[in-house]
Amino acid sequence: MRLLVCALFFATMLAGQEVAQIAGTVTDASGLVVPGVEVTAIQLDTGAKRTATTGADGNFILPNLPLGPYRLEATKSGFRSFVQTGLVLQVGTNPDIPIRLALGNVSDQIMVEATVNQIETRAAGVGTTVVDSQRILELPLNGRQATDLISLSGLAVATAAAPPTYAMNTGPSIAVAGGMSWSVQYNLDGTSHLDTYVGTSMPLPFPDALQEFRLSTSAQDASSGGHSGATVDAVTKSGSNKFHGDLFEFFRNGRLNARDFFAVGRDGLKRNQFGGTIGGPLIKDRVFFFAGYQGTTLRQNLANGSAYVPTEAQLWGDFSQYIASNCPAAQAVAASPAVLSHFTGPFALSPAAIKISEGMNSFIRPPFYC
Repeated sequence: MRLLVCALFFATMLAGQEVAQIAGTVTDASGLVVPGVEVTAIQLDTGAKRTATTGADGNFILPNLPLGPYRLEATKSGFRSFVQTGLVLQVGTNPDIPIRLALGNVSDQIMVEATVNQIETRAAGVGTTVVDSQRILELPLNGRQATDLISLSGLAVATAAAPPTYAMNTGPSIAVAGGMSWSVQYNLDGTSHLDTYVGTSMPLPFPDALQEFRLSTSAQDASSGGHSGATVDAVTKSGSNKFHGDLFEFFRNGRLNARDFFAVGRDGLKRNQFGGTIGGPLIKDRVFFFAGYQGTTLRQNLANGSAYVPTEAQLWGDFSQYIASNCPAAQAVAASPAVLSHFTGPFALSPAAIKISEGMNSFIRPPFYC
């Protein structure tokens, strides 16, 4: 039973992994294609290897590669070995890398170091620069909400427009390239990360646990998800052959903030956000782990406000006294088909709503009258 649970756990993690691919064509010094070349991509952080062989047309493709730094090798008898370093696969990138082999011994090597970003030629959308973990941690974020960085692309802007449904609307409301906030597809580690009721993003991981993300707009690939306006692909950090991690705490004190112009006094805000991350190998080159935690404590002065709490009679649907008192909204209540002016018995009110009202009454007991 334990083995089955572990198998399902690791299968779930693999199914939700963001991947990329490397493709290209192998030619010789004269420009002719070379079939039968063994091309290997080696992930430098984990030691994982993936191998493909060129076909008669000299083409190769290495799909479903985890993100990260790679070394690309190509070998065939009668040619010098080809080695390219400095290759980094990022979210939403599928580079096409040409390989040119020279005659010689396999033991001889031709070293190539990638010094420029590969041009993306396969994706239909127009993508912005990938925001990596270093930029995520360097840029100031009030409240450490990673979605605030989406506006750095210049294509996106926060909006107050609400989705055309009734909901709490707690997700980020960001419009991209003139579209609606609910037309943006959010993916986390290769899987949809949407609140399906309102169409906005569910909370993303805190910045220290986020590896990178990328915004793309215009026409979208079918693999990007169900929303056509734009796509935000985010990737969480993962373990590697080296232990790595960090500890952090961010503190915000209301005494250092100016009072709002229309406020009576300071808000007395005290916010602490603290936590850390750690990752590393369980079995070198095979099994890795990564864990992170962020806690938030928030203290501030209470805002003055007023609320109307129903009386015991109103909890059972009896609004007759409220109507008889001729309160400001009494006529509207009396005209409602759900309310009787002369109470004749309890209405079929929602038990959950009654429990909520009773819970409110246990804290505050003002009358609901005028």
